[in-house]
Amino acid sequence: MIRSAGGANNFEAIITYPDSQTQIPSSYQYTYTLLGEVIVDVFENVNPDEVNNSQGLTDNKSTDTSSEENDISSVDTNGNGQVTIKEAKAAGFSMPILSDHWLYQYMDDRDGDGMVGE
Repeated sequence: MIRSAGGANNFEAIITYPDSQTQIPSSYQYTYTLLGEVIVDVFENVNPDEVNNSQGLTDNKSTDTSSEENDISSVDTNGNGQVTIKEAKAAGFSMPILSDHWLYQYMDDRDGDGMVGE
């Protein structure tokens, strides 16, 4: 609307945060004059991490190897408790394996950069 009207006057943006710790705003309020009319737009914001978590969209970074999904025996073909890059690739994992991946703890990160198979 602002572009179609050729611009706005007296534009003011108020960004509200829920506390002094978070960097995610809780709401936005824009006030401006457009073709002589004062317009106030208010938008509530949500924490995307909380919403994604509530909808089950975040990764479960659990290192629990008792679940079938994180079963090392399906990857560690020689049964030595360590997983090689070759074994991980053969099991369908793509490289690199990052430090927050459940398989990382069973692999050798020789340069200590938090990645295996880079």
